[in-house]
Amino acid sequence: MTLALRYAVRSDVGLLREGNEDSAYAGPHLLAVADGMGGHAAGEVASAATITTIAPLDAEDPGPDLVNALADAVATANLRLQELIISDPAIEGMGTTLTALLWVEGYAALCHIGDSRAYLLRDGQFIQITHDHTLVQSLVDEGKITEDDVATHPHRSLLLRALDGRTIAEPDLTPLETYPGDRYLLCSDGLSGVVTEQTLHQTLASIADPDKAALRLVELAIKGGGPDNITCIVADVIDSRSTRVPPTWQPVFAGAAANGAPADLRPPARQSSPATRAMRLSRTAPQPVIPEEPTTGVWHPGSPGQADYRDGYTGAYDTSPFTLEQGEANDRVRDTREARDARDTAAFERSPGYPGHDGDREWGPEPGERGTRGRGHRAKHGRYDDEDDGLGGLGRRRWPVVSGALVLLVLLVGGGAYGFWQYNQRQYYISVSPAGFVSIFRGTNQNLAGISMSSLQSQSTLKASMLNGTDQATLQQTISANSLADAKQRIDRLQTEATTCQQTYTKLAAWQTSYLAYQRYLTEKATATRTKAKQPAVVPSPGAMPAQPDADQCAPATAFGIAASTLPASGESAPPAATTSPSPTPSATVRSTATAKTAATPSATAATG
Repeated sequence: MTLALRYAVRSDVGLLREGNEDSAYAGPHLLAVADGMGGHAAGEVASAATITTIAPLDAEDPGPDLVNALADAVATANLRLQELIISDPAIEGMGTTLTALLWVEGYAALCHIGDSRAYLLRDGQFIQITHDHTLVQSLVDEGKITEDDVATHPHRSLLLRALDGRTIAEPDLTPLETYPGDRYLLCSDGLSGVVTEQTLHQTLASIADPDKAALRLVELAIKGGGPDNITCIVADVIDSRSTRVPPTWQPVFAGAAANGAPADLRPPARQSSPATRAMRLSRTAPQPVIPEEPTTGVWHPGSPGQADYRDGYTGAYDTSPFTLEQGEANDRVRDTREARDARDTAAFERSPGYPGHDGDREWGPEPGERGTRGRGHRAKHGRYDDEDDGLGGLGRRRWPVVSGALVLLVLLVGGGAYGFWQYNQRQYYISVSPAGFVSIFRGTNQNLAGISMSSLQSQSTLKASMLNGTDQATLQQTISANSLADAKQRIDRLQTEATTCQQTYTKLAAWQTSYLAYQRYLTEKATATRTKAKQPAVVPSPGAMPAQPDADQCAPATAFGIAASTLPASGESAPPAATTSPSPTPSATVRSTATAKTAATPSATAATG
């Protein structure tokens, strides 16, 4: 049986990012995905440098120890990032995740650091074979939040481990055994954070071709909003002797790492699909403005427009007949107005027999009255004027519409602001007050136009310094609560943990005091026995030393007001209980004397007692 890989890689910028900070490599023996961070340019540099540094593993003979080969390559990549930061301090904040699979003849080694992921589909079972190095995953592991809280946690993207060129790389390294029919998926969080695990399983199980499966996964992430860069590798383990499907031998770079790769090592261009076409439509360039059709003009005799003309026709027509010389245009306008005035005025002529009718003149003011009546209300309605053509009334009728629209807009804005205020008032989170106490805040931890959207609801008596380092870091990032009661319960749990640590330190300090008193008693007893002086008052043995607190679970003793000097040294043990009455025999005296000389160790002293 000869095993080989048949693989495909896809990388897409997504819908919201300007550049692709992901990088990937797929070859006959190496599959790797890296998700850069630290800004557009720096993220590309980090992921591309990491991928190009470990890519030679695909062509080299790693030997039987695949895990060490991957570990050395990761250390080299981290050193490469350090060199880049030294040469250009502007990219100091960059970093990258890395998930890589080194494969040789049915055996594989998995390297993982960050929140990119690797999945395995075997015999219908779909499992995640990596563990996210994120704050929210650590909170899930500690039982402080549930899996359902991860998607909405405000700090779900905060990484605890990554390749950054500043700290020692600590990847998870795991040996694996592979079998024919296994299908591996390596992807960045642009896919796993958008597409559910159930959908990933269904897609990988239903599409046999790795390239089509990878393309379908990218399309699903784009349909889900595509908020981040999307990169995935789908690889099948096949038996090249028992299948007609040939393995893949061509190595491929993708994402940012493909920018400097030869053209034949780059992934295929994005294919046409409904999701990608929708994305392209959302990024179309501005289109030229279509000129409006003329609003006045005439149809040429015999033109199609004339034949189709009827009431309500709104087609375009020619305005060239109205293009006149200036003098001719003025004459035509003047003639038109005079004819219109004569026609419209005739409609308002007084009929014969009307009181005051004078058939020799138009109805209107007397010559001497023109200065008053000609401008009065009645005179204004005596003739058809340009203001009576309906345009002035239309303008006046628009004001109620505009005013109504403005009122509606104000109501919508006000209603939205009130709704947001109501929603904000129902939100609670836990953080540290300016005085250093664990407190409950009402609202959301953000500012709007310089105005804080939260206020201090209540302050507990628990100091943040009494919590362990993980809890303190979480508080600095804030802990979201579903309600005020939920926030109080979370603080109670933190208070219980701190109280337990304080009680442990108190017991240790009390034990240490008793232990020192017991040591002085043993010394004085040995001296009195040797000099045959009066025996000192009996001091009972302190017994077994209480268990010391876990440094990862408790804050230092000084946070509780207990000096470190009052506590037993780490690893110190208690002496066994001593006999309360001294032995009068010489041999006992000799043993006591010898013990007093060697009382530097607690165990020796305990033997004497």
